[in-house]
Amino acid sequence: MTDVIEAPRRFIGPSESFSSVGLDVSGIAFGHPLRLRWWLAFLGAMGLLGLLVLMIGLVLFEGVGVWGNNVPVTWALDIVSYDWWIGIASGGLLISAVLMLFGTEWRGALNRLTETGALIAAAAAACYPIIHLGRPWFFYWNLPYPNTFLLWPQFRSPLYWDAVDIISYLLIALTFWIIGLLPDLATLRDRALERARETGQGHTRAFLYGIAALGWRGSARHWHRWLQAYRTVAVAGVLLVFSLQTGAAVMFAGSVEPGWHDPLLPFAFVAGAIFSGVGFMAAAAVAMRWVFRLRSMITDAHLEVMAWLLLLLGLVNLYCYADELFTTLLGNDPYDVAVLGRRLVGPHAWAFWDIVILALLPVHVFWLKAARRSGLAIGLVGVAVNSGIFGDHYMVIVTTLQHDFLPAAAHDFSTAIGGVATFAGSVGLFFALALLGLRYLPIVSIVEVRRLSRLRDEARVQARPQAAGGADGRR
Repeated sequence: MTDVIEAPRRFIGPSESFSSVGLDVSGIAFGHPLRLRWWLAFLGAMGLLGLLVLMIGLVLFEGVGVWGNNVPVTWALDIVSYDWWIGIASGGLLISAVLMLFGTEWRGALNRLTETGALIAAAAAACYPIIHLGRPWFFYWNLPYPNTFLLWPQFRSPLYWDAVDIISYLLIALTFWIIGLLPDLATLRDRALERARETGQGHTRAFLYGIAALGWRGSARHWHRWLQAYRTVAVAGVLLVFSLQTGAAVMFAGSVEPGWHDPLLPFAFVAGAIFSGVGFMAAAAVAMRWVFRLRSMITDAHLEVMAWLLLLLGLVNLYCYADELFTTLLGNDPYDVAVLGRRLVGPHAWAFWDIVILALLPVHVFWLKAARRSGLAIGLVGVAVNSGIFGDHYMVIVTTLQHDFLPAAAHDFSTAIGGVATFAGSVGLFFALALLGLRYLPIVSIVEVRRLSRLRDEARVQARPQAAGGADGRR
């Protein structure tokens, strides 16, 4: 019985109750405790977003050469950035969906951050598939629409599957996010109505929350259908992530480029996506825990779970890199070995050592118990992991493409300021949308955390008679 009590207790603070959870979370949305700092951060994000708009206009006018793309490196920072964003999004969606399907009790403090981050990262990734086409005004040629000239898409082209991937992902991620948010939006709607009655202000906000809640009333039928829909979309999300990441590896393997044909590559892509998703979840959770003082909802037990996940996924990814290294050396194909050599000591070797130094090595600090309880260590490692995974995408794409089988076709790639500026603009888009979400939406799941508090209280009530009986028996 002690284990039954301690399991929910470890993941929620003793000061939180069923009613206080809603008040605390909605208080962040209504009270706006960081008004000045929020505006400063939002202005900075909007500045970067303006840079993104400027760079998109420049790319449409000048072409993708402003990113430094050349032949044979036709995929450069544009596809590197796209894959990096979509990897974070895929990992976040997969983690949240799996935790939901397994009924994990402690997920409530983390799933909203993860799902929101996954959706916004997909929005940032969506900037790239159209503008890197070369003739983006013909983007609809990638879609199988009925047309007079029967110009059907080339189904063997990665461009077509990029369009299918991002559209499918945005639909699933948006649906999953909205379904999970419905009960919390209803809570905010009711809270806004109470504030409007007390102060006479905020009727518009209550009206907007009411529309977003889609008429949620919390009846038994609503809860039943909500749970069914949530689970169905979660299953679709898991399948989508696996098909998306393994499909990307298969597209690479369908080419003749050396270095893209390791049989473990589909699994490595999935492992890398989950690794980056957990890294983002850890960094975001630690930041929100510190900024909004949510230690009673994002507890030390949550930190320890995230630390163990980072360590486990770090070991899995280390195995994938070691397998690729030994498979290439044992195969002794001269072209594959040459690609491996350029990755290790070539002009862009920084990308490989970025993976090792920032993604694979730092996670081993979590063998120490003190590090697993340190929010600072977990947040820094989460940021480092995502930085290292960016180096992985750069290594796989740019380092591989700049040299293939013909020495005469080789052309070194140098990063252009336009590519860096466009990526910085996509970061600004991410933070602008994230800050708006923090301002107007619940940053943790009110429903899930309330459920956890109820489970803790029920476990306490069940434990009291048994504890009293044990005491009477000893007397």
